[in-house]
Amino acid sequence: MSPNNGQADIATIERHIADFRRAVKAASVGLPCVQIAADAICIGQDMLSVQRAMDPGGEIHLTILAVVHGNEVAGLPIVTKLLNQILSGAIRLQAPIGIALGNSEAALLGRRFIDQDLNRSFGAPVNHSREAQRAHELQDLLARSQFLLDIHQTREPSQSAFFIFPWQRKSFDFARRISRELPVVTHWGGAFSKDGMCSDEFVNAKGGTGITLELGQAGFDEDQIAIGLACSLQALETTGSADVGPNKLRKKVHSAGALYTWNGIIPYPPTGDVTLVPGLINFQTVAAGDLIAKHDEQDIFAPVSGRILFPKYVRPGTPEFGGPRPAELCRIMKTITEEELPS
Repeated sequence: MSPNNGQADIATIERHIADFRRAVKAASVGLPCVQIAADAICIGQDMLSVQRAMDPGGEIHLTILAVVHGNEVAGLPIVTKLLNQILSGAIRLQAPIGIALGNSEAALLGRRFIDQDLNRSFGAPVNHSREAQRAHELQDLLARSQFLLDIHQTREPSQSAFFIFPWQRKSFDFARRISRELPVVTHWGGAFSKDGMCSDEFVNAKGGTGITLELGQAGFDEDQIAIGLACSLQALETTGSADVGPNKLRKKVHSAGALYTWNGIIPYPPTGDVTLVPGLINFQTVAAGDLIAKHDEQDIFAPVSGRILFPKYVRPGTPEFGGPRPAELCRIMKTITEEELPS
């Protein structure tokens, strides 16, 4: 994926959020549409289907979510393009869908979150933090969603966009229907984080099928936006939520993208000076014994071979700079086959 500096200009973010809100306003006037929360709507092929979706026990066929982390901004133009194509008639809805921004307040500040990580706040008791309240606002939408595609970006560059989600056979099948080319990272035997539920975990807990799409390093990268839009269109098509017409993906992929799970998690030392070796990126290959970081005067080596995921550099602009340390230095993944997945 094309590298960038991991930051986006606030004025550009403001413009993209304004574009999204204009599209939402146009949808509320010109389409069968209900606003569920700020920056979160349900649209359908007719008003009766929307009303049924919003009734007790009603279902929204597919929700596409962006900017759950405020600094992961590539989803902004993606969801705006989707709305504008629905408005133009290029996308013809066949079932109610949801489109939402997760944390636009944090985005407008250029921050991952304001008080706490929104993507660890679903299904948790509501407190006074902005993200806990926002999670509560979005949970009606997510609980009704049969499918969720949550669009994210990584802190550091990535060799590829990829899907990541807690293991469910139906989640794996959904990801492969969207793209057989992109790698899949899945995990089982425990939650992704001890802090709380991610959006996909919450949707799964409510009986739906949730997956996350990681596009690459945070910022407005045109290649990433194109991949995210293509995956969103395919999600609409493959779930029967819409006919995307000439936008249909016709590329044939003869071999599926690689499949990964955790091979090791390297904890972040709770005290002392910690410095990761420069230049670690997502999907970079490491061998057991490779130097990963310095902790005071001690070397930290990779305990196993595999590929790096989510290296945590603490620098100005990251949530941990001047605050609590991250829980992990990084994760190391191993390649697996479908036969090794849980039954």
